[in-house]
Amino acid sequence: MGFELASRVLVVGLGRSGLAAARLAAQDGAEVWVTDRRRAAELGEAVQALPPGTRLWDGGHPPEVLDGVGLVIVSPGVPADAPLLDEVRRRRIGLVPELEFAWLHRPETPLVAITGSNGKSTVTSLVSAMLGAAGTACVAGGNLGTAASDLVLAGGWDAWVLEVSSFQAELLTSLRPLTGVFLNLSQDHLERHPTLSAYLAAKQRLFAFQRPDDAAVVNADDPLVAAMPLGSERLEFSLERPARAWLDGATLVLDDRPICDAGDVAMSGRHNLANALAAALAAHRLGADHAAIARTLAGFAGLVHRHRTVAETAGVRWVDDSKATNVGATLAGLTGYPARSVHLILGGQGKGQDFAALATEVARAAARVYLIGEDGPHIGELLPDTTPIENCGTLEEAVRRAAQLATAGETVLLAPACASFDQFSGYAERGDRFTRLALEEVAPCR
Repeated sequence: MGFELASRVLVVGLGRSGLAAARLAAQDGAEVWVTDRRRAAELGEAVQALPPGTRLWDGGHPPEVLDGVGLVIVSPGVPADAPLLDEVRRRRIGLVPELEFAWLHRPETPLVAITGSNGKSTVTSLVSAMLGAAGTACVAGGNLGTAASDLVLAGGWDAWVLEVSSFQAELLTSLRPLTGVFLNLSQDHLERHPTLSAYLAAKQRLFAFQRPDDAAVVNADDPLVAAMPLGSERLEFSLERPARAWLDGATLVLDDRPICDAGDVAMSGRHNLANALAAALAAHRLGADHAAIARTLAGFAGLVHRHRTVAETAGVRWVDDSKATNVGATLAGLTGYPARSVHLILGGQGKGQDFAALATEVARAAARVYLIGEDGPHIGELLPDTTPIENCGTLEEAVRRAAQLATAGETVLLAPACASFDQFSGYAERGDRFTRLALEEVAPCR
């Protein structure tokens, strides 16, 4: 363990990460307290899953919740400026995010940490698979899947790959990835980071404690990412120009040696070629050779709800990119499609984004736009004179109209650029519904 644990630990927030941190702190021998704004009845099964002897403060954070506490562990859903955390700082109590608490237990183990606005989960999964193909006992988690603290509890691995959100990165105090990856930056989470510069600063925190013998994999095609100052070795990837990993015509190249042809990459979309290059750079630095990387890219079709083809008939392809919950993700998903070939489904909860940024690419790529959800009409107002636009309201109506109008060689793409909570429980339910509706539309043609 890379630190001395306090005898009494407070975990703030009893989500997936908070519960994992409580379990890990209990295994360390600490007295564990947990606090959450929700009542125990709302927390449900999480309360029963707490370690024996844990004290739960539910329904708010009274002042006495900090009495005798030597370390506070923060779940990613808790804002950095929450009043309770301000009091923690005032009292000079140690404060770490859950992900860093886990890392402090295994600071010498090789870590790849991946951030960015879009593509994090795909690249996290790719790097882990590449390392596994090269024979490394590797696990993946963090913001994706298993919480970092639960990975530590499980053990049995020699390297880890963690997806890191801005919420997890902004409070880091010492975490030092052997290889950090910064994929891209576009406006998102404006409810938490009111400006793009604040959002960038939160993500840059992931690289703040790296040393010259560490590495940062950065996107040379993203000006804000490329300009980031670093104290570690800079490893660039690019779709546009020569770099350590780049797309040379139709060939993916790493360290001046071909990996594979772009057509051999199982994932669809030009943006996923950038993800493949970033993953290749990170995995190669931890020992994955070109052959292991190529095998992984040929067999990895992508994650569910992330630009995956879910149906195809009569020359029309149906693609679920429901995880495209911000403007940048939708722009990335549109890149590479032929002009006027996409029937694009947009809308949901807009999160205060500037949808006018979609106009140029929509005008180029979209044959027609179908608007759904709470902010669908508002999006339409910001995309005048780009392409024919229909206000459909529901996903069902959008799919019905797209099925009527799409022709051979075109794609129906769900890439909403919005959150889904106005009509669905989350992006996964939205994507599942789209898939079911798409299959119902193509079934009569089979």
